[in-house]
Amino acid sequence: MSKVFFFSIPFSGHVNPGVGLAKELVKKGEEVIYYCTDSFKEKIESSGAVFRSYGSKFYLNDDFVTHNIIEILRVHLELSEIIMEQLHKDIKRDKPDYIVHDFMSTWGKHAARVSNIPAVNIYTTFVEKPKGFINTIGLVLAVAAMMLKNIPRMIDIRKISGRLKKKYNIKVKGLSDIIDNKEALTLVFTSHNFQPYSYKFGVNYKFVGPVSMYRNEKIKGFKLNKSEGRPLLFISLGTVFNNDREFFIKCIKAFGDMDIDVLMSVGKKIDISSLAIPENFTVKHFYEIPQLEVLNECDAFITHGGMNSVHEGLMFGIPLIVVPQQLEQAHMAKRVAETGCGIYLDMSEVTPESLKESYKKITSDDSYGKNAEKMKDSFLKAGGPERAAEEIFSYIKSIDRMT
Repeated sequence: MSKVFFFSIPFSGHVNPGVGLAKELVKKGEEVIYYCTDSFKEKIESSGAVFRSYGSKFYLNDDFVTHNIIEILRVHLELSEIIMEQLHKDIKRDKPDYIVHDFMSTWGKHAARVSNIPAVNIYTTFVEKPKGFINTIGLVLAVAAMMLKNIPRMIDIRKISGRLKKKYNIKVKGLSDIIDNKEALTLVFTSHNFQPYSYKFGVNYKFVGPVSMYRNEKIKGFKLNKSEGRPLLFISLGTVFNNDREFFIKCIKAFGDMDIDVLMSVGKKIDISSLAIPENFTVKHFYEIPQLEVLNECDAFITHGGMNSVHEGLMFGIPLIVVPQQLEQAHMAKRVAETGCGIYLDMSEVTPESLKESYKKITSDDSYGKNAEKMKDSFLKAGGPERAAEEIFSYIKSIDRMT
């Protein structure tokens, strides 16, 4: 049995797949110590892993919502500095055999480097690659413009990088190095079929399929209101960008007069009592809904396009309407449309009419459901948590043979 330190960032889209992998590692006899924030303690412990808190100074949580990439980089680098001393002490005391870290857990890579411990990187979303010279130049120009607008944050990043180098000899090679924490082994939680341009990635990238749906998920007292013989539509904007009241009102107007049941998940800042809820609607806050249980029963899914939600919907063979709330989700929405598994509906195009029309289209055209089933097959063939664990063990053994 090996001892594993597991580092995630405190968002459901990152913790849920992490928990799926941790559960498999525990099942295979590993001792997993899983670092996160207290709000995920129960979920992490349900996997059999030992929960360990990042501590009171770690300030990242699901209230942190920003579209400013430079601010995200600054925060992740600062958090790495804040908790590095404690992580270094924990590693010296507990002597883990290897580390597994989320690709955005900057501190996971730093802790591995400082302690000279092998590490595995996990991708809970698509791996992004420039698709050509023009796109690369465009990306450089966009980043340059952001840097000019964020000079104080850039100064902070440089200062923090200097302190990390001085105290721990940690070298931050560039902005992308902060949240693209490459290792000799990277597990990507999707299939070759779904990952765009998967043929461009080398042997260090293993596409092991989704793992988030292998978590334990029970919410006490939840009851699904579904009439016999009527289709069920599930609507959710996820766990972060989910407080758009106008969007939810449009959904009510779109589906309130239809002969279907609707379960709608809303953000915690939405006052449900203030909504005019039709007879065929059930509206709950996102933390009151066991998504896997609902997806097992529903016929269509309107989603924000988070990686886990898309994978989980497709794993049940459900056609999707994807309404992305940010850039990463827009990439996901585009891929869903490209593979014929659903419809990409831009937020600027959302009206009650466009929502209803999209729903009618994916439920009347059999091709969407058939393509969703094909994608489900590709996910299952990729191997899931068992394949992910096998890749980790193989990698760690290869390192042991070289030492």
